[in-house]
Amino acid sequence: MSIGPTLPSRASFGTMRDWVKEWHPDGRLCIWRYADPGRNWRGWHLAADPVGCRSLRRLLDCMQGGEACSRKFGLAPVTGAILSVPNAGRKIEVHFKRLRISYLPDFEDLHLAAEDERLLMTVGDRRIHKLSSAFALVEKGGGDFDVRTSEDRKADPWMFWWMPDINYHLENRQ
Repeated sequence: MSIGPTLPSRASFGTMRDWVKEWHPDGRLCIWRYADPGRNWRGWHLAADPVGCRSLRRLLDCMQGGEACSRKFGLAPVTGAILSVPNAGRKIEVHFKRLRISYLPDFEDLHLAAEDERLLMTVGDRRIHKLSSAFALVEKGGGDFDVRTSEDRKADPWMFWWMPDINYHLENRQ
């Protein structure tokens, strides 16, 4: 006697969908580092529009709990208007054009490294939720907060900022 529905065998499902491969970027994401940061401006700075935040959160959701994987996509240019949000008034180090996010389940920290005009981000199960939550706050117009990248207190935080050209009150009613 069976209680509830009987699930088909795993074999009848065929191969598992590769949600990470099927994901397509949408919206704008900007990442920068200041060329000559003061103590308060060190580390990485990230800004995204609401569509970009949702898109990136979808990718992180697809990655979390799965096998090691990665995805590459383009970054939006960092404009003077975007730099006016933190109002650091400094030049950025490099205009990064591409980002590769690598998910390694056992990786403990958030890591971002520059390789020419490309950025390499690594995230694992331990901090993926914090990263996704940060983008959820930015999606609603939040910003001017940091996310710790490791347990090392000397590690540079990642700072999150809102986009200057978005009316978040209208955007969040949709």
